Amino acid sequence: MNKCFYILLLFTLFACVRTECDNSMQTDTLAVGETTVDTLLELTPAQADSLEFRLLHHYTNNFNFVVKADSLVLIPREDELYDTCKVFKDDHIAVADIRESDTIWIKVARDQFTMGWIPEEELLQGGVPDDSISQVIDSLTVSRYIWMSVLVVLGIIGFIGFILKRRGLHQMQIFRFDEMDSFYPTLFLILVASLACLYASIQKFTPEFWQEYYFHPTLNPLILPDVMAVLVTLMWIVIIAFIAMLIEVYHHFNFFQGLTYVLEMIGLAMVSYLIISWTTSIYIGYGLLVLYIVVLLWIYSKYIRCRYICGFCGRSIRKKGTCPHCGKNNH
Repeated sequence: MNKCFYILLLFTLFACVRTECDNSMQTDTLAVGETTVDTLLELTPAQADSLEFRLLHHYTNNFNFVVKADSLVLIPREDELYDTCKVFKDDHIAVADIRESDTIWIKVARDQFTMGWIPEEELLQGGVPDDSISQVIDSLTVSRYIWMSVLVVLGIIGFIGFILKRRGLHQMQIFRFDEMDSFYPTLFLILVASLACLYASIQKFTPEFWQEYYFHPTLNPLILPDVMAVLVTLMWIVIIAFIAMLIEVYHHFNFFQGLTYVLEMIGLAMVSYLIISWTTSIYIGYGLLVLYIVVLLWIYSKYIRCRYICGFCGRSIRKKGTCPHCGKNNH
């Protein structure tokens, strides 16, 4: 309970800091807003077009990309003297100019000798923003079916390992997180499902927030719009809950038991993530999330939470009677 208290205290302080930062940002916005109209009137047509492109496409001139494709072909325009050239994987390129017609063409440059034009669609498919967080997001998105499947398979392996360890189907348990008197596994599952619902909702209703975050990512939720701040904060809480669960596992199980337990929790969390995220797009996920949370809390209250203390060994027990730890009878 002490750990729960400190974690709750930490996020209470975070909420207070968040409120103060929001108030400060609102004050700054009001101050900037007084000169916004005058500033916009002073913009040249080219600057206004660049600002509009930045708002719609989330990047503009001087934005940096890293090539992730094997190569990208850069071609010159009719009035340019240099030849067609290529940039290769891991090359760093910068946006030098933007031309909009039927197709949006982006002029990129690796250096003063290697530059040319490329359709925006090809650039976005073959390049990724020059930021480590953006690159991680891109890698996870491209390979999401692979790593999600791997996590589910790991969960199945952990479950099979548990069955083989017990050597009998009559002792099989579906919800094996009842073996440890801790709320963290339940909290971890609830948070992962909530994260899936929120992420799917952002992708469905406000995808521009996610696109902006992809091009300009940060791990600091204090400087993000509210919905993205909640998403990033929830991601941090999921990580904290997972670490807390690992600590509890370390104190309750030996290595093999702990490993299979963690694998099962990861697999179950990933299955719930996939189901909630897929069903949220058709609105069923919201009701399913509420039902899932209610079921998890019911399981925790009925089968996991220990209400008594053994009068002989002092360890927690779920019900009166024979203590599973020392064998003494508690009336």
